[in-house]
Amino acid sequence: MISPKWKRTLSLIPLSICILGQGLPNATVYGAPADAGGQASPSAGKWMTGEYHAHTYQSNDAQESLEHVLDSAFDQHGFDWLALADHLRMSNRDDNGNDIPGGPIPFSKGLAQVQAPKIKQLQESGKYKDKIIFSGFEWDMPKYEHVGVGIVTDNPDSPEALKAVSQFEYLFTDRDESLFDPTDVAAWKAQDKRAYTTRDDALTALRWLREKYPETSYAILNHPSRKGVYTIADIRDFNSAAPNIVFGFEGMIGGQMEPDRGGFNLTTPANRSYGGTDYMVAKLGGVWDSLLGEGRRFWNFSNSDFHFKISSNRLYSSGYWPGEYSKNYTWVNGSDMKAVVAGMRSGKSFSVYGDLINALDFAIAGDGRKEEMGGELQVNEGDNLQLTIRFKTPKQNNNGDPVQVDHVDLISGDVTGLAQSGTPEYNKDTNDSTKVLKRFTSADWTMDAEGYHVISYNLGTASKNQYFRLRGTNLGLNVEGETSNGEPLIDPKTDIADNETRFAEIEKRNYRDLWFYSNPIFVNVAPYSDQQAVDDTKQSLSLGDLSQVATNLQLPTTGKHGATISWTSSDPQRMTDDGTIVSRPLQDTALTLTATIKRGNAAASQAFAVNLKGTSLELHGTWKTSDGKPYSSGAWTNQSVTGSVYASVYGSVYGASSAVGLELSTDNGQNYKSYQSNSNIEVSQEGVHSRLFRATDVFGNKALLPLTVNIDLTPPVITLKGDPTVNLTVGAAYVEQGASAADNFGVDGDVVITGAVDTHTAGTYTVHYNARDLAGNRAAEVRRTVVVAKAADSNDSSGDSGSSGSGGGSSSSSGNSGSTTTQPASGDKPNRPVSLELAVNAKQATKGSIKDAVTVEVPAGALPSNGTIRANILSTKETPSAGNLRAVSPAIEFTSTTGHTFNQPIALTFHYNASQLLPGHQAAVYYYHEQQKRWIYIGGTNRADGTVTVNVNHFTKFAVFDYQPAAFLDLAGHWAAPYTDRLVGMNVIQGFEDRMFRPETLVTRGQFAKMMAEALGLQASADASGFADDPQIPDWAKPGIAAAVKAGLIHGYEENGRTWFKADQTITRAEMSVMIANALNSGGGFNSGNETKAFRDAASIPAWAEAAVNASVSAGIVSGYEDHTFRAGQTATRAEAATMIYKLLEALKL
Repeated sequence: MISPKWKRTLSLIPLSICILGQGLPNATVYGAPADAGGQASPSAGKWMTGEYHAHTYQSNDAQESLEHVLDSAFDQHGFDWLALADHLRMSNRDDNGNDIPGGPIPFSKGLAQVQAPKIKQLQESGKYKDKIIFSGFEWDMPKYEHVGVGIVTDNPDSPEALKAVSQFEYLFTDRDESLFDPTDVAAWKAQDKRAYTTRDDALTALRWLREKYPETSYAILNHPSRKGVYTIADIRDFNSAAPNIVFGFEGMIGGQMEPDRGGFNLTTPANRSYGGTDYMVAKLGGVWDSLLGEGRRFWNFSNSDFHFKISSNRLYSSGYWPGEYSKNYTWVNGSDMKAVVAGMRSGKSFSVYGDLINALDFAIAGDGRKEEMGGELQVNEGDNLQLTIRFKTPKQNNNGDPVQVDHVDLISGDVTGLAQSGTPEYNKDTNDSTKVLKRFTSADWTMDAEGYHVISYNLGTASKNQYFRLRGTNLGLNVEGETSNGEPLIDPKTDIADNETRFAEIEKRNYRDLWFYSNPIFVNVAPYSDQQAVDDTKQSLSLGDLSQVATNLQLPTTGKHGATISWTSSDPQRMTDDGTIVSRPLQDTALTLTATIKRGNAAASQAFAVNLKGTSLELHGTWKTSDGKPYSSGAWTNQSVTGSVYASVYGSVYGASSAVGLELSTDNGQNYKSYQSNSNIEVSQEGVHSRLFRATDVFGNKALLPLTVNIDLTPPVITLKGDPTVNLTVGAAYVEQGASAADNFGVDGDVVITGAVDTHTAGTYTVHYNARDLAGNRAAEVRRTVVVAKAADSNDSSGDSGSSGSGGGSSSSSGNSGSTTTQPASGDKPNRPVSLELAVNAKQATKGSIKDAVTVEVPAGALPSNGTIRANILSTKETPSAGNLRAVSPAIEFTSTTGHTFNQPIALTFHYNASQLLPGHQAAVYYYHEQQKRWIYIGGTNRADGTVTVNVNHFTKFAVFDYQPAAFLDLAGHWAAPYTDRLVGMNVIQGFEDRMFRPETLVTRGQFAKMMAEALGLQASADASGFADDPQIPDWAKPGIAAAVKAGLIHGYEENGRTWFKADQTITRAEMSVMIANALNSGGGFNSGNETKAFRDAASIPAWAEAAVNASVSAGIVSGYEDHTFRAGQTATRAEAATMIYKLLEALKL
């Protein structure tokens, strides 16, 4: 990553070239960024390593050449950028340590005459390709200490940019003005006064940078505690004077923890380092935490302050080479030093010693938003906060040591606002609220497919403004001389007389003691009243359909914005307060679950009526019309109906079904007479006939089965409206007067009128009128004759314009309804039919079954027209192979004369052999995909009677298989659980080893593409995806991405003439909508609609995604938020991704 200081320096060096690095040099680099070497889009953000504080011979106290320093930074230690920081003093040496004729000269003159030309020469020779090199400087701030300054400017190649450094040196140092160009001095004097002596002069210099270069300069405090000259009030003054310029300090001081020249080995503890880090950062609740507690965007950085590692006379040690021991990782959006400065200023960076880690993602999500390091998350009070940490470690660092993180500390503190100058708080350098909120060890993290260690942690509900930062180390909690209860101890001075032994001991000590620090995330909490939280929770609280409850209920216990929900059952002997069924009643029983919602002093209650389904009797009937077709109760027919009824008892407490008495009433239950099970009754008289069957068991429990037989033997009668014969002349208009139909029970639809009348042509025309009643009886056809004659004075020339009339219409016909079952051939399992034919009136609900195999329930309107549903039990030979799946039922194939898809789901209830289920497993319904040649998981609701029910949106082959469910601890009661179940069963998405699903973890583009490919059954492809960043796509994602590309689901981003996929980038709602819409399009379900206009933020939906969002919303796959926004750029979680893919499968009827 490129530092702000680098950016500023580059703008001052017209001869140096600033190029964003896209790859590492060929030399071995230990602890390189996890994505280093990957080709990135020039406009895409990327993690980059670098620092802004390294010296060359141009600093009189340094002992290495410019070229050696750059070689070390880039070729040996893999930096992407480096900002030099030679002293803003007089120097008499060039870049190789040779005396400059006429020296000493000011730094700015040496920059223009020596350093910038040398950088250009080295890069033009082919060195440091694609690296960013920038010349900043180290300023002796009046009355204070060293400050790393960079003036990047907007035009680094101009002479004016170099003069900016010269102007700063003239104004804010004690250089004699004769050392500068007289013309420049005259212009500078006209603008500003020199200021290089007092504390106020220091502030004047910072304000000058703010006014002249507000976005293209920086001033960062170097080794802030070394001389003990800064107070917290000073740092606050500097930051307040120029917050975009003075935005951090060098808290991690690299090898200065034990240099002979560094000053951090003095006796005053406030000047000392702790774990190699300045006490201002290292002390929990110290100076840095005090600044963060005000909400100041003030960051920590790490540098080498390289002068030499060991002096040429072998008497003294200094610091490490740039990149050898310490690194800054910064997220950079761009390809020059200006972008690096912006990245540093953003706070999205972390610093590390000894390559302890080489990648870190640290984010907090809440209220549908997410922020990373340096970000400010805006949430409402009571919103749930979810933290995610992902980090990588190299196998070994450049010292050859294996590295391993022992623990990671999550540190939090309260943010109370800016302290006022002159108050005690302004001089207070501690934050009493700071604490280690959570300490994570290897037991708390898992490894994901990309090799990251992943930590997910629920921060609970937001209640106040806070910041959160990370600190990690390779040390245990209590290591003698190093840590105490996890806190770093003061670094002791190494007093060994022998120089070489002392150098070696310092080296060992440094690499034993490794740390990393992240910059913070701020969470800003908008107050939310207790009553609002309770009201919102009550309004959104729902338990779904409670009319036939047969399984345990998942009762939510957390509400909106921190509200809690407790439950009370009116009948705890039947159902406990947590929704668990204790015992099923013998018959349906009503009870009440009452929710009590609380937050603070506000409370409300809401009652839910529950009908607990009993285990009582069930009556089943089979009915046919005289032509052998199935008949459904309440349907109209013109034939006699014959059928029989039997009782089944599912609860084991009832014993044999022979203990059930059956009765029949023909007067709506006024009187009953005994009925013999399975004995046929026949209804043949015209009219509406009611039959009511009743079963009574030994406990007195009763079951009723009503039957209504509607028989109509009389056809309807059609009566014309108007005359049966109509006479017209050519050119006249024909107006159809219609006809009416009368029937004793009712006509099915309108009178159907067919035939055409052409009033332009003379002739005789016939219009036909037909109708039928609900039972299918057809009326005798009635006809009307229309005679079109020539007018008496007609000479066949065109006259008045006439119109032709034609009669036409359509009516929907119920036909016969009912069901027919076919018995098996000899040798098949006895007493169970092998097929079912169910005649369905599209306007009526219909039900049919194959005994002990399947029940079909067709709601009214499910079929597009009247038709017949057929179900056929397949033999073993007819059943497609299921691989390792274990069938616990026969396969059944369903077809319909109206097509294989429906307007709304049809319920199928399958019987299965429960004894074949393995312990801990359950029954699950699968369907067979004819094109993909595989069985696909649907799931279903398991019932205590040995059946499983699914709602299906298409017909094919179905079977019940043994299935091991995945019980995720964090999905109990979660809103996404109904959606994740199917995708987990399909192996589209998996959980983690700790039995967690982590529904709030964000999803990358690569992960979502893989899920889509697997959900849609796309054939995995070994071909390359064709994207420019294909080498950086994880191996586990490549087949799915390639398959999705081949299927036309994804296309990537066009940037600079190349196409990029960006697999590791978190996916946005807009991007998901595009993939989903492409899948809908391939499945014939694309509808661009005009749904985006309904969203308040419709203008923010990218043009490339608008049609896709319309299609996804129209299909019911993606929806907006309660505030009527779509939030196209918001990233998506695993729960949201699973839900959208589930709904996509439903829309595609898969």
